Amino acid sequence: MALTDTAARQAKPREKGYTLADSLGLTLYVAETGVKSWHFRFTWLGKQARISLGTYPEIGLKEARARRDEAREDVAQGKDPRESRREKKVERLGAKERTFRRVYEEWLEFRKGGLTESTVKVISNAMELDVLPAFGLRQIDSIKRADVITLIRRIERRGSITTAVKTRQWIGQVFRYAVAIGMIEINPTAEMHAVTEKMAPHKNRPFLAFTEMPAIIKAIEESQSGLQLQCATKLLILTACRPAEVRKAEWSEIDLDTATWSIPASKMKMRRDHVVPLSRQAVELLRSMLPISGGLKYVFPNRTDAVRPIGINYAVNLMDRCGYTGRQSPHGFRHLFSTEMNSRGYNKDWIERQLAHADSSAIRDVYNHATYIEQRRDMMQAWADLVLPSAAL
Repeated sequence: MALTDTAARQAKPREKGYTLADSLGLTLYVAETGVKSWHFRFTWLGKQARISLGTYPEIGLKEARARRDEAREDVAQGKDPRESRREKKVERLGAKERTFRRVYEEWLEFRKGGLTESTVKVISNAMELDVLPAFGLRQIDSIKRADVITLIRRIERRGSITTAVKTRQWIGQVFRYAVAIGMIEINPTAEMHAVTEKMAPHKNRPFLAFTEMPAIIKAIEESQSGLQLQCATKLLILTACRPAEVRKAEWSEIDLDTATWSIPASKMKMRRDHVVPLSRQAVELLRSMLPISGGLKYVFPNRTDAVRPIGINYAVNLMDRCGYTGRQSPHGFRHLFSTEMNSRGYNKDWIERQLAHADSSAIRDVYNHATYIEQRRDMMQAWADLVLPSAAL
């Protein structure tokens, strides 16, 4: 049965994405996030193929059918509708619109929604300093692999290896975007990591073996640092969150009844909220903070100014007092968690999602909306039982 405007409008997101069929190959895909996109399915050279026709409601049912009919006409004439669409888009763009600067600005605007302001600023500064002076006015299809390597080598020679790696990645994303919109055929930065310097490991994030965890917990509990500092550091360990995320945790983000902590995307290095399942130990720990900060904004308020969160070096100071200077950093607990749970055979995707790591493939990360919340809940309870048995609370 053909799709109707009402059915398209009323389609609600589910736990997994699903497809609503119209007719003659037109479908509407409803993602977990609620985003709805039109697709046309067709056969090309004996294989099933698909082309995106836009998103709903920006593209209504009538317009989607018109676009489908255009694509069907291309197929009937022996032309790949994907190639036809690419050619039409390129034709609409003049030479000025095909410069590296123009494509970079379009890419950055596209990516802004999933980046923090500080990250956007870092990218902009790096591109303005090194990339745009060299590539900004050039036609994007004129930039070759050798040009990019020369630019990256120049950054490496001044000793800025991390900047060089990040810049190469950002340039690569701009070119991948250009390929995706049909402006160029090949990404000249593909596999370029093989001939550029690797980023130096974080030397300021040491972590010990898992066998040291009981001694670490004992040292924290026997320290004279006070309940708030101890609880903040324990929550850091129990959740594998970043120190800054624990520091800025707000009661409004935490639901003790459902044992869930929802960190807004604005606080994250992600384009979506990060949902953290809380173990029984984490819930009890947070309940112990209610008499201290339950009426305040932050779970762990600053001792001298309750409207602000605890000091930025809260966990560093505690680990120093416990005798772990240079041996176990607060951020290192995330590495310790990842190493141990990977060694115990837990699914890598669950672990990466718990750590709120974006997928190394920008395109895969856009479409991978799985949160694995129930799987992570079981995993984090197992982790809590390993490092902090209930009796220890």
